Amino acid sequence: MIVPPIEIQGECYMDNKKLIDSLTRVDQTVSKSVEVICVVLLAATVITISISVFTRFVMFNPLNFANPLAKYLMIWLAFLGSGLAFRYGEHIAVDMFTDKLQGNSKKILLIVIDVLVSVFLIVLIYYGFIFARSGLGSANPLVFNLSMLIPYLSVPVSFIYIIFQLNITTFLTILKMERQ
Repeated sequence: MIVPPIEIQGECYMDNKKLIDSLTRVDQTVSKSVEVICVVLLAATVITISISVFTRFVMFNPLNFANPLAKYLMIWLAFLGSGLAFRYGEHIAVDMFTDKLQGNSKKILLIVIDVLVSVFLIVLIYYGFIFARSGLGSANPLVFNLSMLIPYLSVPVSFIYIIFQLNITTFLTILKMERQ
């Protein structure tokens, strides 16, 4: 039995819609998790700095660990937050070219940009892990003898999230363009 082309197109459309829905759910789940982590990091930073200000200026007995701990929390927050900025399109972008293009040309440009940025991020992830490994032998005695591996891991871990977010956002954009 020969299936008419209209049904085949409809079936492809449904598969495309299912794929978009599945990827959107994964994207939402991961981004919500990162948002929760960022809120916790921000709350911990605010609490740490508030306690530090109180102990320094009211009790006249400063906490030595507060400033470095707040700095490490803010580093994690900034790097993870940049992945969220990719998701919401909040990074600076030159969209003059992509706005002028339509159809396959626009898709190709989006893929080329995605590949170039992904290669750059992969290099940063690689060297970020090398740098983080250098923190294994050192610790910050002011912050409960915290291994410097933990603050240094903020770079590669966050860039892994950024590359995930960049690729899933680009992939969803291309799939939605095909659906139209």
